[in-house]
Amino acid sequence: MRILSWRRSASTAAVAVVAGVSAVVVPTPAHAGVFGPDIACPTDPGIVWKTRAASRNVLVWEGVSYTVQSASPAFAVSDGRVVDNTLSTPIQATFTSSVSNTYSVTVTIGTTAQLTKTLQTTVSAQIVQSRTTQIGVDATVTVPAQSRVVGRYGVEVFNVAYTGQLVWQSYNAQKPGGFGGHCWERSNQATSTVAPTVLEGWRFSTS
Repeated sequence: MRILSWRRSASTAAVAVVAGVSAVVVPTPAHAGVFGPDIACPTDPGIVWKTRAASRNVLVWEGVSYTVQSASPAFAVSDGRVVDNTLSTPIQATFTSSVSNTYSVTVTIGTTAQLTKTLQTTVSAQIVQSRTTQIGVDATVTVPAQSRVVGRYGVEVFNVAYTGQLVWQSYNAQKPGGFGGHCWERSNQATSTVAPTVLEGWRFSTS
């Protein structure tokens, strides 16, 4: 392939015109002031990289790296029942769920699918992207004499605090995969989400 001409400026990387078509422009550290702070390139294999045309006609890879700051287990209640036994003997009570709620992983940058995979790896393999509680689930319990039983139906979740880091990585058509090995942080957002699990059912307490 014959290179017809080269153009270079102080603020952009070289542009090669090959057979009348501009080849990929490879950004250099000189772009740090434009693209954001220089950072070590993320090594998370779960990052989904996609190409993006950046400013000054530079092509870069764009990806989001997630870091979990904390994850606390909790029980998300979608339905509840109360049975009072005023008798002097125990009674049997049947609780049936009749309300359905949906709990989902949410993101502000990136994708819920990628964040869910990160949570499955770093927090719990039982986490799912979305969970809708069922209706019509029965459970029978004994209510002691002169007491109350509270039944709560829901799903076990994690309350997760995390950061999403938007990263640009230099593009290099001469390297396998096209990665240039130089990265910039475009944004870093701290946020939180409820992460539902596959564990769902009734919980009872007596008072």
